[in-house]
Amino acid sequence: MTQKHRGNKGKIRIVNKVRFTIFVALLLAFTIPFINRPVKGQLADTAVSSFKEVHIETGDTLWAIARANLPPKTDIRDFIHEIKEVNKLDSALIMEGDYLMIPVNP
Repeated sequence: MTQKHRGNKGKIRIVNKVRFTIFVALLLAFTIPFINRPVKGQLADTAVSSFKEVHIETGDTLWAIARANLPPKTDIRDFIHEIKEVNKLDSALIMEGDYLMIPVNP
């Protein structure tokens, strides 16, 4: 190995900047669409555009609130799970005076 090549060991040198720029642009163009794809098992078919705020009153249950706001052709258990995820609830226990954000489909 000659003296002038010792300093470049392990380094990558870009020979053609235009070709490198095109490569990076194509790489991003092909990978970005896959980043926001829903993972299998997520609720991909429900396009939630807004939320409805519900005030919890005495005697309210998560099941009753979900049933009253249930979108058509939706399993109530899936909807309750979605409400719990949106509101970061660990259980179905809700307290009087609190508010719940209910997903509303367009």
